[in-house]
Amino acid sequence: MWDIIFFEEGYCWTRTAERQASRMRSRYLKAVLRQDVGYFDLHVTSTAEVITSVSSDSLVIQDVISEKVPVFLTNLFTFIGAYIVAFAVLWRLAIAAFPFVIFLVIPGLMYGRALMGIARKMKVEYNKAGIVAEQALSSIRTVYAFVGESKTMRNYSIALQGTVDLGLKQGLAKGLAIGSNGIVFAIWSFIAYYGSRLIMYRHASGGNVFVTGAAIAIGGLYVSLPSSHSFIITLFPFA
Repeated sequence: MWDIIFFEEGYCWTRTAERQASRMRSRYLKAVLRQDVGYFDLHVTSTAEVITSVSSDSLVIQDVISEKVPVFLTNLFTFIGAYIVAFAVLWRLAIAAFPFVIFLVIPGLMYGRALMGIARKMKVEYNKAGIVAEQALSSIRTVYAFVGESKTMRNYSIALQGTVDLGLKQGLAKGLAIGSNGIVFAIWSFIAYYGSRLIMYRHASGGNVFVTGAAIAIGGLYVSLPSSHSFIITLFPFA
């Protein structure tokens, strides 16, 4: 039963994203074709730039609608539901552990902002490489006649070198973000310490302490996921 519901959810989001992306491509192309010739002389360096912009921008919007929006909503409601359960079961422990959530939110927020900045730079670098490839393929006979294959490959490799450096930075940021999730063990330590005192002096139940601690940890992990922050920064890049 749940598998069918999850499938329907994914299908609806994906279908909606495809329809919106297709509509956006059509309107974008119509808007470009309505421009005067002077626009292409001043703002467009090659036809590959227009084609790349149409495809890449629409794919970004499609990815946001089909994946990031449902994931963000899932993480948000999981966080809210987990903390509602925590406060309902053992409010003293929930209040004491709630401030520690900020230590899970900050690394994810920093990673999301760094990821979006790197993604913008990688888009520019890939556009440069795409322009080189498109120009070479559109005039392949000229390239072959003047024996320019090696030069074209060298220019293409140079254009891709920037993406390699940015990929290394992206991997470093991702590793730091994943490693920062180890803070949850420190939070668990505090929950175990304060929960034991509640059991000894407030006659709290061990099961309630465990349920509250698990809800706090799970809710904090979901709100700290980079996908949540990357979605927010995608919509509000200057926030």
